[in-house]
Amino acid sequence: MPHSEPTPVLLANDSYHSVLAAVRALRAAGYAPWLAVNESGTYSARSRAKAGTVPVPDPRLDREGFVRGLAAAAARLAVAAVLPAAEPHLLALAGREADFAGIPLGVPPRESVELATHKGLLPELAAEAGLHTPPTKKIIRGDSEAVGLFGFPAIVKPLRSQIQNPDGTMVQHSSRYVTSERAREVLDGLPDGEGLLQPYISGKLHSVSGVCWEGELVCAMHQVSIRLWPLRTGGSSYAETVPPNPELERGIGRLMRELRWSGLFQAQFVSTPGGEHYLIDLNPRTYGSLALAVAAGLNLPGIWLSLLLGRRPYVDGYRVGVRFRNEEKDLLALTRMLRNGERLGALRGFVPRRDTTHAIFSLRDPVPLLTSVEKLPGQVRRSR
Repeated sequence: MPHSEPTPVLLANDSYHSVLAAVRALRAAGYAPWLAVNESGTYSARSRAKAGTVPVPDPRLDREGFVRGLAAAAARLAVAAVLPAAEPHLLALAGREADFAGIPLGVPPRESVELATHKGLLPELAAEAGLHTPPTKKIIRGDSEAVGLFGFPAIVKPLRSQIQNPDGTMVQHSSRYVTSERAREVLDGLPDGEGLLQPYISGKLHSVSGVCWEGELVCAMHQVSIRLWPLRTGGSSYAETVPPNPELERGIGRLMRELRWSGLFQAQFVSTPGGEHYLIDLNPRTYGSLALAVAAGLNLPGIWLSLLLGRRPYVDGYRVGVRFRNEEKDLLALTRMLRNGERLGALRGFVPRRDTTHAIFSLRDPVPLLTSVEKLPGQVRRSR
């Protein structure tokens, strides 16, 4: 029988390693992933798993140009589908199906995207789904008394991760860990002059990741973060898959049904020693430890694309005890442990472990590691 060529698809690229995991996963699922890029030298642009690259404007700087460029590239390459990777892609592409001339576009309805990316609505939506969130108060710039409402330390969040400037460009903002000494500084820096305040809750980061289709949970995987970077408010630098928590999974299923979500997602909880689980964030996109799900047996990008193309995906369980290391973040986390006097724990962390997948390094696909080498000096300076 003649060998069939992989099905071409077009994936919007950004500078994060989560897109590298998606590119590798799509290639493993039998697709030929083209990348729509606005900068060179990214992890995924250097991957041998990609079929090629096409230039498009940055959606954070030129939303209309990005949509037009992506649609033109999709038609020229005759791809089977177009996929977003990051939140700026979702915001730019929501409601733009008509621009893609019948090519399936992996973006839920605009209302779903607006709801899923609005951090200020998450506590209400979570409560309706039977999930707990930390106590939350909306705050405005200059409200220094409100910042001390829950005591210190506290967490200050923007209402959205992507904030639109008056000129239409987008800027990313992250959650901040706040002490009493830095409260005024963080308040003065609130994007759009408002944000959310929550108490800082100490515990382990437990994440539920998966794929939804038209609001129904298709598959899910549970993981616990052993180490984080940045500390307290960062993502997984070292994580491990754990058995499912049925109660959390049912709650996430109800939440995604409220959102009518289709596509990838990751929900993050803080799990306390007392057994409480507080939903702290929802990432409706590719996410940092995506490679762990693929290594554990759930090729989430492949499952999502099969559903988008009207195919029945192969979905099985996942393996418990599979580990994930983000080489860049974990080096910084372990170095900080050494500086803090946690020498034994840090030295154990440096020891390689079997059944560990990596965010960037792969013997079959080694070149993306060059991006890490180029970025490392700057990351070390910032960590200091």
